Amino acid sequence: MSSPVEVPSGFLVTAKPIGSRSTALVQAARGCVGRRKVGHCGTLDPLAGGVLPLAIGHATRLSEHVLRAPKTYIAAVLLGVRTTTDDLEGDVMGPLQSSPDPAEFLDVLPHFVGALRQRPPAASAVQVEGRRAYARARAGEDFTLPEREVEVHAITALAQARVTLAVRDDRLLLDCDGPSQPALVVAVEVRCGRGTFIRSLARDIGETLGCGATLLALVRTAVGPFTLADAIGLAALRRASPPEVAELVHAPDVVLGEVPACLLAAVDRDDFVNGRHFGSRSEQSGLHRFYDADGAFLGVAEHADGEWRKRRVMQAAA
Repeated sequence: MSSPVEVPSGFLVTAKPIGSRSTALVQAARGCVGRRKVGHCGTLDPLAGGVLPLAIGHATRLSEHVLRAPKTYIAAVLLGVRTTTDDLEGDVMGPLQSSPDPAEFLDVLPHFVGALRQRPPAASAVQVEGRRAYARARAGEDFTLPEREVEVHAITALAQARVTLAVRDDRLLLDCDGPSQPALVVAVEVRCGRGTFIRSLARDIGETLGCGATLLALVRTAVGPFTLADAIGLAALRRASPPEVAELVHAPDVVLGEVPACLLAAVDRDDFVNGRHFGSRSEQSGLHRFYDADGAFLGVAEHADGEWRKRRVMQAAA
């Protein structure tokens, strides 16, 4: 009788369906990995879909590197309407406005590339005095989130379309029967750094154009080295066996990119894994990744003042 397959430590790339919560993928993965720790590397709003990397086992110690990685989104921006949540979950604020010409939309995009000051949506997971902003918003509290600096690497317009809009009982209706007005929708690809809210980006583009805008749809297509082509969906993950999941897990060090690598001798390997001091031959400060003579990834440590600090060990001590 063959022994059961253990899912290794590493990163499992999942595809979150629109309408589901990020925790649903974590729960599905836990059904395959048993007692091993599983955590998601950043959430997606329920109305957003796409790439959601999960860290399994010791790889949870490297989740921060995934959170800091650049991300790519495809977003549909609806012009001429403002909402309380900067997407279709919220109520419409004020009357509908006329959409700009597509050329005007394209003209403002370069203003949203580079380092930006951005105010997160009121209905977001940002902490405000110890509470999530969305909880305070749902409770009817009046507050303003402070702006923060984010980085947008590129915005590219992909397609455009015209829809019709109507507002009934403060809710936005698209392509409905009865009185309505035309509106422009533009699909854009956004490459950005950590902490960028695409809802805020859509809102701010609309404010610059003077007509308002809200996010119509959002899909995350890449997080660092992980893309939708690597991803397993929620339904497939729920059906998958441990051997099938094990085949999809990426090695933990795939998220370390250009971090310098160090090869350790046997005596230094044991010292590293067991948390003991060992000599430094590196002339570079900062983070390094470590491997033994067999090429096994041991973990990472920070080099400063001739010492190795803040270790994250991937291998069990002997």
